[in-house]
Amino acid sequence: MTTIVIGVDGTPAATRATEVGVALAASMGAQVIFIHYSPLAEKLFQEDPLNGPSQERLEEADPVLAEAGEAAKARGVPAELRAQDERRGMIAADLAGLAEGVDAALVVVGNRGRSEVADVALGSVSHELLRMSSIPVVVVHAGKEKG
Repeated sequence: MTTIVIGVDGTPAATRATEVGVALAASMGAQVIFIHYSPLAEKLFQEDPLNGPSQERLEEADPVLAEAGEAAKARGVPAELRAQDERRGMIAADLAGLAEGVDAALVVVGNRGRSEVADVALGSVSHELLRMSSIPVVVVHAGKEKG
């Protein structure tokens, strides 16, 4: 089955990336893997170091993954949830490696996970991922607020 990897972090851009990635998966008959880089991951893996957290535990403990999983369920898209510890400077490489490791057709991420100032100073995950991934990458903007 075709796989799409979607990076989530709770930002408006990542929420929009979830919507776009799930819609693409639904149209392609694909499954999705949601991955959230969070300090919570270390705690969850300490609870069961041999097996890691179950899908149910991830949904229960991580509201970002729970919301993403619900979006996939609503569209009838099979989803796997994953949590990974934040490693400064390593998120893009890890995302690219995950996508290659599961032979993903596509990676979908939001364009901003931090402030614009931090992106200019440090470089964003999406920019780094575009540079290093051998898998096609879709970078999604949050869009304009209505009102």
